[in-house]
Amino acid sequence: MNPLRRLSLYLWLLLRHLPPVSPGRLLMPGVFIGSWTTFRMSGVSEPVAFVWAGVLAQATHLWAVLPVAVWRQRQAFGSAKSSVRWAVAFYLGTMAFQIWWCEPWMSQRLVSIYCAGYAAMMALGVWGDSDVLDRTVPVSKNTDMPLVFRCHLLMLYAFVAILVLATNETLLVIDATLSSRVVTISLLPIALHYFFHFGLLLTYPPLDKHND
Repeated sequence: MNPLRRLSLYLWLLLRHLPPVSPGRLLMPGVFIGSWTTFRMSGVSEPVAFVWAGVLAQATHLWAVLPVAVWRQRQAFGSAKSSVRWAVAFYLGTMAFQIWWCEPWMSQRLVSIYCAGYAAMMALGVWGDSDVLDRTVPVSKNTDMPLVFRCHLLMLYAFVAILVLATNETLLVIDATLSSRVVTISLLPIALHYFFHFGLLLTYPPLDKHND
């Protein structure tokens, strides 16, 4: 078979195995762009509408992922660790700060800082920090998940965070209009979903190679 056709067939097979975007992943961007539209139609200024829409989207995301995070902690450790409560408190404090400051650039800069810290934390997990590894990719005693696969997930998580940071900072540097930022940020989670799963299928070696 022609190498180009072989590559095309391989990529097509990979694309067919990509999971669809779950409703939960569409919730945050949907709330963001929906809130922005509602605020603007109500006569709210663009900066205020951007900040409030972002905070509402973040609150929706927290509401959606918190039960899953607690469940994973309980499955892996028997109970949710205190770090979950501290993370929620920090998250709520950050949202309150955004409302108080009420500047779009500050909200975006906080996202960049979070992404940079998250990527650094994932790197620590890849370099052997078992605490980060267990918190991010927790496994129960009955789960047979190879360590190399868990580290590979951390690398992909870090790369996704870097992509979010780069996109966010680019929007700030080029001084994009707030409406353009809303559209870009709303579409970003969908694009990153497919990027992550495509990258996972493309880069992670088959499990049987680790069982030899």
